[in-house]
Amino acid sequence: MILDVISQSKMRIFLASAMSILAGAANIWLLALVNRDMHQTGVGLDAIAEFAGALLVMVAVSFISQITLSRMSARTLYRLREQLVQGITHLSAQKTEAIGRHKLYAALTRDVPSIHELLIALPNYVFNLTIVIACLIYLTIVSPRLFAVFVVFLIIGLCVAKFGIADRAEKRFQMRRQVENDLFKCYEAVIDGSKELKLNHDREDQFVREELKGHADKYRDATMAAEFFWNMSNNWATAVIFIGVGALLFLSPHIGLNEKPPITTFVLTIFYMVGPLTILMNSFRTIHGANIGIKHLSELHLDTADRPHSASSAEPFRSMSVRNVAFHYESPEEGRDGFSVGPLDLDISRGEIVYFVGGNGSGKTTAAKLLTGLYEKHAGTVLINGAEAVDQKTYFHYFSAIFQDYYLFETLVPKHGKNADHQDVQSWVSRLNLVDKVSVEQGRLSTTKLSYGQRKRLALLVAYFEHSDIYVFDEWAADQDQEFREFFYCEFLPELKRLGKTALVVSHDERYFHLADKVVKFESGAVVSIVCNDAPQTESAVLSAMLDA
Repeated sequence: MILDVISQSKMRIFLASAMSILAGAANIWLLALVNRDMHQTGVGLDAIAEFAGALLVMVAVSFISQITLSRMSARTLYRLREQLVQGITHLSAQKTEAIGRHKLYAALTRDVPSIHELLIALPNYVFNLTIVIACLIYLTIVSPRLFAVFVVFLIIGLCVAKFGIADRAEKRFQMRRQVENDLFKCYEAVIDGSKELKLNHDREDQFVREELKGHADKYRDATMAAEFFWNMSNNWATAVIFIGVGALLFLSPHIGLNEKPPITTFVLTIFYMVGPLTILMNSFRTIHGANIGIKHLSELHLDTADRPHSASSAEPFRSMSVRNVAFHYESPEEGRDGFSVGPLDLDISRGEIVYFVGGNGSGKTTAAKLLTGLYEKHAGTVLINGAEAVDQKTYFHYFSAIFQDYYLFETLVPKHGKNADHQDVQSWVSRLNLVDKVSVEQGRLSTTKLSYGQRKRLALLVAYFEHSDIYVFDEWAADQDQEFREFFYCEFLPELKRLGKTALVVSHDERYFHLADKVVKFESGAVVSIVCNDAPQTESAVLSAMLDA
């Protein structure tokens, strides 16, 4: 993902880097002119013009290279985030749950910005690297013997700084990034579990003291250790520069160089290099941060390939046939088998109301997620209108769903491209008893900050106006009062049936089972009975049939 995005901008990176090299060369040209004119008794107009020209070239080329790479890095950041979001949307619900929201949040907020930071700083690094290399070449020309003395100290100092100090800092930064995933998980718990923490002071105290504080302490310690080694590395590199200067001053008589001009030029140039060398040493932190970000993004194994949008070609739903569909949860504990659902064999027709019933943990919700395609089946076949469903987007186009962990969006977005009729929307707002709570203007809800039950009714409104062929409701009525339970089972679902919609309802409400066309009972992940109501039946008749089955 990352290399693909960067490769798309490789020409811009090459051109901007080339201009940074040119700017660095102009910088050294200026230094050489200063050194030349410093030893002259008078400076003519030609020398002033040459100096002004070199200065203009350096400023202009540096500015152009920095603007070019800054714009390129902004586009790259946009593309990286776009691809990361695209990869996340391509994940199945099961894979998203397995990775964890906290890791995905960390990738978006930490890993991508760390890569962007490197791209932003790249022209500055190229510029300073060019200056350092040009200075070393210039010093070689001034005095090869003095350069040999200086470069020995420089290489020793940089090797100690890199391998003896900076690498230890990198390990601490990697450790800190790993702890960040756990910290994000704790932050998520603090926000999402705030009510539970407030109602149990002992839990709050234990969570904050042991879990949150424990990860925060590890993060702090890793940061302090990393910063300690980074600062040691930077100060050591600076000290090596001065050691090199001292060596030149004290050793130059012993290597046959008693003339002051070459030594003065060396000292001036070396002190000029201190700034660029410090920037390059500090760049290791940015480079390591980007490497860690690249590593963590790669570990997510996201599929960022563009997928053609083919949902508009979906033919109207007529039937679904499920044959030997099975799914298996992997157990995180060795020696224990995960929960399995299936094999499922089921036929659902257009306009049917199908209830999935059974005890808690019987597999009802998992089966519903399998049929919607949110969970990837491990075996079996799903036929839509007699043909195997192949294209995922086309398949998703048939469904709308409200699961227990639903997210309430603020807009009404019909799937067929037509805006929802305003009068029809207002009618449903009234039927859901939300007139005094929310208004809908141009397909947008005025608010979603309502009670839990009211939010669920809003979710019902949003789902209804998607105009899907199949609706899935996971215990929708469980949090509603009796009035809206009656509305849901006795008015809303029959209204969907009248419109030719299919409804899959996960439910415990036994008193409404007689209203279903099919009642599918689950136990331990398997279907144990299917009761078909070919004609209206009483509640007791349906319950008796299920008991007999």
